[in-house]
Amino acid sequence: MPKKRLFIGTLTFVSGLEAVREVIDSLGITGKWVERENIHFTYRFLGDVDEEKIPSIASMLKGKLRGVRAPLVEYKGLGVFPSLRSPRVLWVGMNSEALYEVKRKVDMALLPFGFPLEERFTPHLTLLRIKKLRHQTKFKNYLFKMREHLFERKLEAKVCLIESKLTPQGPIYSVLEEILLD
Repeated sequence: MPKKRLFIGTLTFVSGLEAVREVIDSLGITGKWVERENIHFTYRFLGDVDEEKIPSIASMLKGKLRGVRAPLVEYKGLGVFPSLRSPRVLWVGMNSEALYEVKRKVDMALLPFGFPLEERFTPHLTLLRIKKLRHQTKFKNYLFKMREHLFERKLEAKVCLIESKLTPQGPIYSVLEEILLD
């Protein structure tokens, strides 16, 4: 049975990211930047899904998201996962109560397909997978300075079922289904 590696999310872009990259590069931090066209946030990672289930999942998502309002998202602050002591991922934070309602509907749509409800949801935009950190103190100071920085506030009206093909050069994303919120 052929499978596709899937996630449900929104491809987006936020102004001001070029300036972040310039500062990070000037600090001698190296790693793999997420390509502009691949910047997204994830409602739910599904992993490998049987191809024959994809139309049913798309249909269920459309049904559960009908009439749901598009969340107004505030892209604010920079942070790292898993910790400041050992940063591996640089991200932009997201604030939006309405985002959690969309997430709840996505989870409800997936229940019939054997995906349990997720307890944790930390919406963010991954910018960089950090490989080497030279100036830890300067990096921490920059993160501290940027923790309340407002990048952009905008409506995110699309929820997409996205295929992720992994390649040595990085992932290639293909939108299989796009659902527009109200």
